Amino acid sequence: MNKTTCVMTSLVLLFSAAAYAQVPAKPFLSNQARILLRGGANKAGYFELGNMRLKLPPAVMKAHGADLMLSHLSLQLDPNVYPSYGPKNDARILRSIQRFIDDYGTFHIKAPEIAANIASRVIKGRVPYHAYLPQNAQNLYLGEVHNVPGLAAEIENLVRALPEAYPGRKIYLATEFLPAFENIPFSVENAVTDPREIAQLLEGTPRASTRVLNAALEAGIPVIGLEPETAILQEIVRETSSYPTPEMYEEFATSFEGMRFRNREWSKYLRALRAAEPDALIVVYAGFGHVGYSEDFNLSSLLGGRSFVVLFTTPEFLPLNNPLFRYLRETPDIRGQFRSSPDAKLVEKWKKDTGLKKIMGTDMTVILHAR
Repeated sequence: MNKTTCVMTSLVLLFSAAAYAQVPAKPFLSNQARILLRGGANKAGYFELGNMRLKLPPAVMKAHGADLMLSHLSLQLDPNVYPSYGPKNDARILRSIQRFIDDYGTFHIKAPEIAANIASRVIKGRVPYHAYLPQNAQNLYLGEVHNVPGLAAEIENLVRALPEAYPGRKIYLATEFLPAFENIPFSVENAVTDPREIAQLLEGTPRASTRVLNAALEAGIPVIGLEPETAILQEIVRETSSYPTPEMYEEFATSFEGMRFRNREWSKYLRALRAAEPDALIVVYAGFGHVGYSEDFNLSSLLGGRSFVVLFTTPEFLPLNNPLFRYLRETPDIRGQFRSSPDAKLVEKWKKDTGLKKIMGTDMTVILHAR
């Protein structure tokens, strides 16, 4: 369905006051953010980044300063604890912010093309995923926001639809929500096929994601764990000379360097799986930060191949998935349909393949009401 405007206001505005930044009157087009050495006055508009201060263009700072503080600056590593990884992490944060500035400029230039190429539909009931998923996909990436009620149930619906969408094709589900078998050579023979094994690997800890893994097994889809928990622990010990607390583990794992480390480890398993099953559909179920095209070190960029990324989210989390979602607005008809029922789902998909999807991060977005 056509959008009512070229540059669109946030979907979040469907549900909250218009407290978010409006479209800048003049898009910023430069590729550079200025780096100023520490020592100058701590003026408004500067971010502290290690031993540097980062100044963003005024329009970017005004519109997305809070976004970038949460998504980037909050993920710094203390160099006193991480003497090697801390400075490297700061450098990656800097490059990522510079890339966002580039995407910001391109988005505003290409807004009419982006708006015209996104088809939207509100669905009450089951989403016909078989009609949306491309037959020629090699890698299907399912990205979620962790621990948001309702999302895992919807991802389960998609997973159960996979045999119908890809009849006769071998399918594997690889996921961050199970530990990898790190001490033995990779083999598809070690894929999990019994729900009892999932319970053992998770040591009985209940997780929202477990329903998705069990649904895959019920659909005849083997499950492969990706998370290299031992390797992460060893890396933290090597760097800090201390055994990590749960807080240290989480801090490193979610940092830019930690995400890069994890995705590179995941890629080893996924390449081995592709080598063993050249024609299989590999489904990766993880947080959106690992799989979105707009994310640093995303798996699609590491692995290549014909990819299709689906984001599962709620309106409140859209700007966290990608701040550029703040500029998207649907037609009054679509907004009314979505508001009409707590069970309504807004499905957005690109009408044709385009490199612009890399800026937004997805091929398809499924938006549910917060519960």
